[in-house]
Amino acid sequence: MRPLSYFILAYITLGLQAGIARAIQWNTAGPNFVLLAVIFIALNAPRDTALLACFGLGAMQDLTSGGTMGLYALCYGIVALFIVAIQQAVYRRHPVTHLMLAMIAGFMVALILAFHGWLRPPGPDRAPDGQHLPPIHSPILPLFYTAIYSAILAPFVLAILQRMNRAFGFQRGRRA
Repeated sequence: MRPLSYFILAYITLGLQAGIARAIQWNTAGPNFVLLAVIFIALNAPRDTALLACFGLGAMQDLTSGGTMGLYALCYGIVALFIVAIQQAVYRRHPVTHLMLAMIAGFMVALILAFHGWLRPPGPDRAPDGQHLPPIHSPILPLFYTAIYSAILAPFVLAILQRMNRAFGFQRGRRA
């Protein structure tokens, strides 16, 4: 995979995630454009390249989101492991493949983020007088709305990215 194309894709998707995703939110959930880029890379790149590139996209999203460092990197690394494992069994250019992979990947990310929110709730755990407060859990439903929203946009976004496949210079593994 060509590094310049990868960084341009990362720059564009992170910019879309920071800017447009908040503008087109529905019911407190916006699409996850970085997840769609992760799916595109994991579908087309060789195994090691895909895992490293998806982990890198997650680390860049962690840096721009201001959340827990490494959380999205872990999520996207796990998603890449799943997609790379089934890479040879799916038809890469089919819209239903894109829809289902985005739905499954979105739910995987939502579950990991929900589990993290349950383990490490946002907000203070102590009151000003020193007493323990009950844990405040972030709402889980918007995470799943984000997964569904991203899955609906996946066939359109991934079709555009598949047309630009040659610009990334993906190399297929050698066959024995």
